Amino acid sequence: MRLIITIAFMACSYLASAQKTPPTPPTPPTPPTPATSTKVSSNTTSVVTINGKTYVSSSSSTPEKKEAKSSSKKSKSSSSSSSSSSSTSVSVNNSDFTYSIRASFDDYKTEKIRKILMDNLEKDHLSTKGDTYTWKKLEDGEAAYSYVLSEGRLKGTVNKELNSNNAVDKFIILGEKISEALSND
Repeated sequence: MRLIITIAFMACSYLASAQKTPPTPPTPPTPPTPATSTKVSSNTTSVVTINGKTYVSSSSSTPEKKEAKSSSKKSKSSSSSSSSSSSTSVSVNNSDFTYSIRASFDDYKTEKIRKILMDNLEKDHLSTKGDTYTWKKLEDGEAAYSYVLSEGRLKGTVNKELNSNNAVDKFIILGEKISEALSND
């Protein structure tokens, strides 16, 4: 029994000493640099789906490097990096019975799309709630068309059976205007 206790004590002592780690040496200070640099980059990606075909375009700006002189002898290194990204997605579906458009985009483009919709849809069918604009025309209790615009989002649906061919063509042209406005920044 004494042998088992002695072996167990030795094993515990060995494990306890194995878990001890030596102290970490201090990190040397970073030498000061005399310049400040800033990197700015911007990436834009647009995705458009029309009748099942997806089109993708992207652009990016080359990073700019700016240097500023330090006015004091003793200065700390100051470096900042910022990048902005823009993403636009437009999906159009044109079937025998409906025409629909869905889009998601940066919030700052919402006002541009609102102006296009105000110019092309009937103001009599407009209702607003907060930052959401809804154009909805009813025919025989069904929606002939419905467009809902909120910050960074648009959803539009046109019932072709409740609209004339001329009206449907105007909605298709409206969708093209919206897609173009979102892809041009």
